[in-house]
Amino acid sequence: MSQLKILIVEDDAMISASLKEILEMLNHQVVGIAENADAAIELCNEYAPELALLDIQIGGDMDGVDLAEIINDQFDIPFIFTTAFADNTTIARAKERAPFGYLVKPYGIKDINAAIEIAMVAYGRLKTAEKKGGMSKIIDNSLFLKVDSKLIKVKIEDILYVEAKGDYALFKTKAKGFIVHSTMKKVQDRLEEFNFQKVHRSFVVNLSKIVDIEESNLLIEDKVIPISRANKEALIAKLNLL
Repeated sequence: MSQLKILIVEDDAMISASLKEILEMLNHQVVGIAENADAAIELCNEYAPELALLDIQIGGDMDGVDLAEIINDQFDIPFIFTTAFADNTTIARAKERAPFGYLVKPYGIKDINAAIEIAMVAYGRLKTAEKKGGMSKIIDNSLFLKVDSKLIKVKIEDILYVEAKGDYALFKTKAKGFIVHSTMKKVQDRLEEFNFQKVHRSFVVNLSKIVDIEESNLLIEDKVIPISRANKEALIAKLNLL
C-alpha cells in the first residue's frame, strides 16, 4: 500500500507513541496526534489526513464516537475506532457512525496493517459507488433519481426530507418515496444550495417544510425527525428567528 497521511486521536501518551511508531514502520506519515476532539478537528482542517484512528474514550466534552459524527458531517476522511472496549453498548454506538474498522486494544503491527488495508479498500469502493450514484445533475430545479432501471424526475421543492437507509437514501415527497443508491454526504452536497440542511447523520431536510422545532427534534408533515447536537447550531443559523 502507498503511504497514507494518518491522524491519531488518543489521550494516552504511551499508546499514541507506540501507535505512531507502528504506523511509521508501515511507511505511513503521522500528520498529528490529538488528545481530544477539538484538537482533532483542527488537525483535520490543517493537514487533511487520508485516514484517522480514533480512540473512543478520550478527554474533553466529546468522546471518539461524537468526534466521528463531526468527521462524517464535515470531512471526507475514513476512520477506524481503536478502543479497549468491546461491550455491546459501545459497539452499537460505534456502528451508528459507519466506521471503516474497529480495533480492540491491545493490538499489534499485523492488526494495524490489516485494518488499514481493509479500510482503504472499503473506502475506495464507497467512492466508486458514489460516482455511480443514483442522482443525476439538477435540471430546471428538478432532480432525476435513478430508481431500479428508470430515471424519475422529482421537483426539488416537493422533497420533504431525505433519510439514510444503509447504502441507500429515501427521498420522501408528500405523495411517495424513492429509494436510490447514494450517500448522505452526496445528498447534502447536491441539495444544500436549495435550502436543504443536514440535521442528523440520517436526515437532510427541506427547511421550508419544517412545521415546528423542539429541543431535539423537528416536525415535517407527520414525521418526527431527530436533530443531533453536532448539527443543531448550523440548523438554527439557517432559520429566520424573531
